[in-house]
Amino acid sequence: MNTRMFLAAGLTAGVFATLFSPEARAESVIKQPNRHPVYRAELEPHVDILPWHREYGGHYYGNGGLGNFEFGGGFRASIEIADPAFIPKINNTVAITFGVDFTNNNCGFNCGHGFSFWSPVALQWNFFLTDKWSVFGEGGFMLRSYGFLQDIYGDFTFAAGGRFHFSDKVALTMRVGYPFVSVGISFFVGH
Repeated sequence: MNTRMFLAAGLTAGVFATLFSPEARAESVIKQPNRHPVYRAELEPHVDILPWHREYGGHYYGNGGLGNFEFGGGFRASIEIADPAFIPKINNTVAITFGVDFTNNNCGFNCGHGFSFWSPVALQWNFFLTDKWSVFGEGGFMLRSYGFLQDIYGDFTFAAGGRFHFSDKVALTMRVGYPFVSVGISFFVGH
């Protein structure tokens, strides 16, 4: 088994073990608006896996499509803008999320840079299911650059994710979408 498949299998096993552990069960709070951690901002350092690529500037970055994984890390900040949000009778919030990410660049001699720089901005809709679990969907726009602010391209971003809340201030955050799969620790700050 190569390293990439081993990392993907390990990440998948970790997520399933966390999702289905007996300690993960808790009382449902989805129909109880405002029964969630009180915060103004979520600060999330994370690690990234970039499993897919698409066309940029008239050519495919990497091999195109699925494969040619990149690895890296980044930081997201999410500022709460509505609580409760679009559906006042359920436990939900809306935030604007933005950040920076760096990944190693696997395009070889085709691009001449050792890393890629990403800067996403998205709308994030959060749903608090239990005292321990919340889920979210997000969609928006991002800038991508080979190297540091060279060959800049605009692109869309979307993701679905979940959080396992260790406490009202700290959670494990998992995100799957385009272009990233990420795992990080969220810190909830402000009142």
